[in-house]
Amino acid sequence: MASYYSNLANAERRPLKETIRHILLGKQYSKLTNIDEQVRYLTINFIFIISSIPLIILGYSVMNTEPTRAMIDFGIAFVCLLSIFLMRSNVPFKYIPIIPVSLFTLYCIFLLYRGSYALWIAVWLFTVPPITIFMCKWTIGLIQSLVALAGIVVLLFSPIARLSTFPEVRIRFIFAYILILGLTVIFERLNIMKDKKEKALKAELSRERDVIQTMKDNIQQGIFMMDSDLKILPQYSKPLVAILSYYDSELAGKNFLDLLSASLDGKQLQTMKGYFAMVFQKSKKAKILEAANPISEFEYKIDDRKKTLITRFNLVEQEGSAPLIIGIIQDITKEKEFEEELKAQKEAQEREMKDIFDVIQIDPMVFHDFIDDTDSNFNYINSILKDKALTEKQIVTKFFQNVHAIKSNALILGLETFGRMLHSLEDDIKAVSSRPIVLVEDVLDLALKLEGIMQKKDEYIKIIDKIESYKSSNQIDSILINSLTKAVEKVASETQKKVELKAGYVDVKILESKLRKPIKDILFQCIRNSIYHGIEPINERIRKQKPPNSILVFSIKNNDGKAEVTFSDDGRGLDWEKIKTKYLSLHPETKDVDKKVLLSSIFKPEFSTADNTTTIAGRGVGLSLVKDLVKENGGSIKVDSTESGLTLKFTFPLAKTA
Repeated sequence: MASYYSNLANAERRPLKETIRHILLGKQYSKLTNIDEQVRYLTINFIFIISSIPLIILGYSVMNTEPTRAMIDFGIAFVCLLSIFLMRSNVPFKYIPIIPVSLFTLYCIFLLYRGSYALWIAVWLFTVPPITIFMCKWTIGLIQSLVALAGIVVLLFSPIARLSTFPEVRIRFIFAYILILGLTVIFERLNIMKDKKEKALKAELSRERDVIQTMKDNIQQGIFMMDSDLKILPQYSKPLVAILSYYDSELAGKNFLDLLSASLDGKQLQTMKGYFAMVFQKSKKAKILEAANPISEFEYKIDDRKKTLITRFNLVEQEGSAPLIIGIIQDITKEKEFEEELKAQKEAQEREMKDIFDVIQIDPMVFHDFIDDTDSNFNYINSILKDKALTEKQIVTKFFQNVHAIKSNALILGLETFGRMLHSLEDDIKAVSSRPIVLVEDVLDLALKLEGIMQKKDEYIKIIDKIESYKSSNQIDSILINSLTKAVEKVASETQKKVELKAGYVDVKILESKLRKPIKDILFQCIRNSIYHGIEPINERIRKQKPPNSILVFSIKNNDGKAEVTFSDDGRGLDWEKIKTKYLSLHPETKDVDKKVLLSSIFKPEFSTADNTTTIAGRGVGLSLVKDLVKENGGSIKVDSTESGLTLKFTFPLAKTA
């Protein structure tokens, strides 16, 4: 209740305070944002108030003796009071001082004409230049000052002059006025030049700030600054929000380590505090500090997601202000995933090559004999597992004997990987058999391990089948890769770009299916489209700090019973603005459009962003053909476009094998 009455009282006092403020300062003061204009406004306001009072007093004092002069005094005082009123109205401020200042100038000349040569009159004349130039600004003020100078010269040296003073006194009077006028002009010009320079500097700083902000917002890195308390300052780049996935509120004012608290344990957070303390203290060289960064690459956790981030921190020192740390964060999750995928593929290929090497040196008849013997041992193990007449101890013993027999045969043939796996299983069997009591669960555990090892035997069989299939299929994957490589060389030559094709894993069985031709046609179209639209010219790639040679990568693999064809380039990605311009030209009734619609439009017939039609592109047929091929084969398309490149993923159902 008390707060209600307090607010009511404040509401009642507020109009009174505003009224007093308008009376003293006027309405226009609050509209002025420039400090120089505010000072000028207050000064002129003060001059009008102060000038009107002595003019009224002077007019009243000479009203009986000099009524003409009294009327002039009263008239100028009235104009000053009127100007005070106008300054509190909506009349433009710059026009208000012109009339009263002009009257003041004429009044001073009039006093000189009257011949009153008292000191106070001279002082008033000498104030004409600074008052006119200050109150009416440069052009009008200078004209008024020169008019006053001309009037002084005429009244002191022309026949109409009423003063009978010595010429030396009159010359000194004029030179004193010229000196004051000159000093006022110099001061005002310097002030104008200073204002222009300040304005130009502010404009330049504003442009530089806009450029820096634009760069920060468009570079795909999170750039921010933090103070000694490790709090993020307001001017951070927009990508920082997406990288840290912090959409709840502003990042400004947040403690940087608090944002990482879910990703680092207590000890790591303490280490980071110590690291930032070293950065502020400059106790180590910059290169040493960069190498010592505990989170130069780390796993960032947000909600249920994980990202791989890399960071760099540097000290920024400016004279007259506290040192700051500038931080740069980049999300390399996709690159890391791609790297891990390539690593896994490489390891799988190395294992496969080792297995192929192991198998290829074995005579096929000997190998098939080994497979038959291994199956026989395996089947025997399965039979003893079901023999209820045997104890668990006896089962383990026979289990051991047959596994040892398989291992011996494998090592004799040089199947080292298979032999090592069986040797490890022997260690487990020995550990179980040494127990006083062997449980059923122990036997089942050994059986499951053997089942897993037998999958390696199945892989050997697949290798033999693949070798035979490779021979019979006339190297179908090599034919595809050679065809695509020639297409890359031809289109790159026509567009004067340097492009290299790299093949990832290629599943030959998929190429032996009905999907071979549509996959080939799709990859051809992707190559043409990427080189023409996506890959930048060499000069542009160098300017973007990209390698001059562009890389195209494709792979064809079986993923959970589906054919997955991936194609990617390291170009500029989709040019959304160009696509939007083309779309709006075809649909002029549309005012705005989202990316989903734009993405769909590029797969439509006769839609092309090419400026000219060439033998490579421009007809808008390529991507529409890709869409139709995917649709005809029951597939789907996934597009991922960034400034670092474009990735297209095509997924097709595979026919189930019996």
